Amino acid sequence: MEKTIKQKIVEISNELRIEKEGKNSFQNYDYFRPDDIAKAINPLMEKHGIIIMFNMPFSAEKQMYEGSLIVEDIKTAEKVEYKFDIPLTEVKGSSKAQGAGATQTYCKRYMIMNAFNIADNSDDLDGKSPLEKKINKEAEAEKAGGDVCPKCGEPMKLVEGIKNGKPWRGMFCKSGNKDHTIWLPRTIDEVDENNY
Repeated sequence: MEKTIKQKIVEISNELRIEKEGKNSFQNYDYFRPDDIAKAINPLMEKHGIIIMFNMPFSAEKQMYEGSLIVEDIKTAEKVEYKFDIPLTEVKGSSKAQGAGATQTYCKRYMIMNAFNIADNSDDLDGKSPLEKKINKEAEAEKAGGDVCPKCGEPMKLVEGIKNGKPWRGMFCKSGNKDHTIWLPRTIDEVDENNY
């Protein structure tokens, strides 16, 4: 008896083993690259006789893209469809076309991960959600004096000193990234001089 498409999806899910090869050093997390997923899943789809079709039209009514992932049995044409609405991703310093490409890549990757039960523990309900992380950073910032880095959201600390006989002041980010330092005027007179 021919296996159903759902049985084939379960078998592929059980056979899939993927390592997170992508690294985001700025926000310090690992992720599944689309290429890593494709390398792992394509041979299994061929083995089990299924194909994936992805489409992402824009809905003017919703003002969102409507992701659609269809997993289809090559022999029987039996299929399962997954849907996912997603807004346009805005990538700093890129065009709208590049933003649409980033949106498509993100949407397709997460729909495939959902269809084949590829777990991303950083998105696990037991892990910290982005909201929880933000709340924790804000609580840390409150303890450190209330300021948060405008570039990464980490707590900032006021540091003052004297170098070569001249006073200096700056807000330093907990991340340690020197590009996140905010240099402050040294005196009230300096503020007035510079029209701050």
